[in-house]
Amino acid sequence: MHSNDWDNKVKCPYCGYEMPLTYEKDANCKGVFVRCKGRKCKKIFEIIIEKTNVK
Repeated sequence: MHSNDWDNKVKCPYCGYEMPLTYEKDANCKGVFVRCKGRKCKKIFEIIIEKTNVK
């Protein structure tokens, strides 16, 4: 795993807070729920990452 392979970060869809979660560009994810770490948000949302054909 190279540092530029996981430069993608998860953002909260409600407040836009950049979560301390990173993923690779060929990741595939569904059904993972996290709580936003933003100061006033704290909402729970699902992380859905669909694999794209980005090279």
